[in-house]
Amino acid sequence: MGDNIDPERSATNMVLVGTGDVVADVRTRLAAVGLEPKAGQVVARELLVTASHAYFGGDGHTGRDGDWNQDRLAAWRTATVQFLQGEFGPNLVTVTLHLDESVPHAHVWVTTAVNVQKNGRGRPRKDGTKAAPVMGWTLNHDKVMGSGKEAFAARQDRYADAMEPLGLKRGQRQSKAHHRPIRKFYAELEDRVAAAEAERQAAREIRLQAEQDAIRADILRQGAEHATLLARQAQQAAEESRKATIAARTEAEESQRRAVQAEQEQIALLTNVKGERDTVEDDKRALGIFVKAHGIEREFDQWRADTKAVAALRQNKGPEWGQYEKSLAAYATDLNQYGTLRDIIVRRADRHLRFLLEVGAMALGHSSIIRNPARLVTDGIAAWLRLVGGNDLVQRHRTVVGWMREIWAAVVDAAIEEPQRNRGRER
Repeated sequence: MGDNIDPERSATNMVLVGTGDVVADVRTRLAAVGLEPKAGQVVARELLVTASHAYFGGDGHTGRDGDWNQDRLAAWRTATVQFLQGEFGPNLVTVTLHLDESVPHAHVWVTTAVNVQKNGRGRPRKDGTKAAPVMGWTLNHDKVMGSGKEAFAARQDRYADAMEPLGLKRGQRQSKAHHRPIRKFYAELEDRVAAAEAERQAAREIRLQAEQDAIRADILRQGAEHATLLARQAQQAAEESRKATIAARTEAEESQRRAVQAEQEQIALLTNVKGERDTVEDDKRALGIFVKAHGIEREFDQWRADTKAVAALRQNKGPEWGQYEKSLAAYATDLNQYGTLRDIIVRRADRHLRFLLEVGAMALGHSSIIRNPARLVTDGIAAWLRLVGGNDLVQRHRTVVGWMREIWAAVVDAAIEEPQRNRGRER
């Protein structure tokens, strides 16, 4: 199923002619006229009929992705089938209307069976005459579809004439536009989306790094200010002590009094130092209150824990981590787009999680297995997803892991039971 198809709308597709099984419809038509295709013959031809989204819109509808004017859709469908039946008659074997893509369109299959006059076969009769010509069925692409570009252009003209009562006009003749395959278009679109996501992720990482640097710089500034204050106080205390020592030496007769005075000064100094130390502790408590008041304590603690978990998973690995992180980013993108669609996400997650839990983890130097991965690996993956997508992305990841464990457990149990059954048959 291509990325351009909405699986939730596939049930709205309609079979307008035939059974919808192209092979069966073609075989039914050939059997009805008694034909068995030969090698090299063109058995059937596929056509595509559609109109612009502007026609299917109107009255507040966009004309894209299921938002259609149902009256216009029904009128176009009826007129198209009438034209095709008049154009190809019984050779029109299958018409399927697709409504699970951006704009409604129909796939048409036409067989090349024609009833033509065939010359008499065999040797001439004794009287010199030949067998009379007879009518017979054969496969002839050019008689049914026409030959050359002009035949195809003429059919487009006839189709445009049939659609004119609906207000539709023919497309530009001999347009220089070239069709680009839908797979190539979506591949290029996916590349552009991936590039934009990479740029957004890089900008987010730069912003987070800047915020971290700002917090770190503020903490270092406050620490430096406190260290400067303590150093100034210590310098002042040393200067006082030096002066006291000089005074004691020069005033021998007052040594006892000076000693007492110096002791008192020391006590006062220690009291001041203790007071400053209490001030520093008060500032730390005030900083903690500020963090709590602004509601960032838990976020900061979670961010610090997640950063440590990712760093532990990476362990200074260079190219190996680059490949691993690419797989993480691809997995995160799938979680955002398909995290709630179990059938789609388990197919994509089977490839990503096998790499992240086993192959990639071992490349980073962590011994790990799918059924019981190392705690370091599972914590690192969850931490990385939270850093880039928040708790919602982690919750989706945990749901997908639960689904995958059920699938992997079933596969392992089947692999164990099969050899046991084989041994039973050998006995």
